[in-house]
This record gives sequence, structure tokens and C-alpha cells, in this order.
Amino acid sequence: MKWLYLFIAAVLTLIFGLPFREYDTARLLPILTVQAARTEHGVTLVSEVGTGEGATWADAVENLRENAAGDVFFDTAEQVIFCDRTLVPDALESDVLRPAAQVYFADALQDPEGLHEYLSAHESAFTVADLRAEVRDSE
Repeated sequence: MKWLYLFIAAVLTLIFGLPFREYDTARLLPILTVQAARTEHGVTLVSEVGTGEGATWADAVENLRENAAGDVFFDTAEQVIFCDRTLVPDALESDVLRPAAQVYFADALQDPEGLHEYLSAHESAFTVADLRAEVRDSE
């Protein structure tokens, strides 16, 4: 009987493919630090791999992915800098950021060159997971 289940699973995999997104590893662009600010264009995201703009957080993420020279990989982001605290709920709700990413707050967007190294030497007291838990507890 278990052979029948394995056969069915193999056939379904051949027909529909694997249940997760495939990446061409040569085209992956891992993000280390992402900055988010509210500007006259809406939301602006700045990272080492490029810039994205949109009316909302999700639009800016999509724009960054479209404009990049490869597949932008947010799962590697170690730091997130918010220049506007009103962006925090949308960013946390999107599930784009990994829970262990350190969260920082700033007044303005910074030059991304060397920013990751600087922030690595000055760890934050908050992570994305901490903020998600805080939001859940306040509801």
C-alpha cells in the first residue's frame, strides 16, 4: 500500500512540479540590509542590490524585485532600517523579512555601502520576531 502512495506522489510531482519556488542560484541577489522610508513616491526600499518604489510596502518589494538584475532574496536580510515607523505593521504583516533580522530606526535613508558592516558592529535590541510578538500581544 505504501508503494501506491509513493507512486501517486511521484506522478503528482511530475505533473504539477515541486510545491515550492525554484531559484536559479546564479541569479540570486541576497539582501543583507534593507532600508524603508516613506517619500513623495510612496514607500521607498533601498538595499545593496537596488531600489524599489511603490504606493505600499508590498508594491515597493515587488518593484525592487522587478528592477533587480536577478532574483532578490529577502530571506538573507540581517538588518532592517525603518525611516518611518508607520511602515512597521505592513512590513511585519508581509512575511518577507526573516524573524531574526535586526530592526533599527533612522531619520533618513543612508548610503547602503558599508552600512551592513557598521550595523553588524552595533547590534539592535529588537528583531522582527520581537516586533511581531509585541504587535500580537497588543491586539
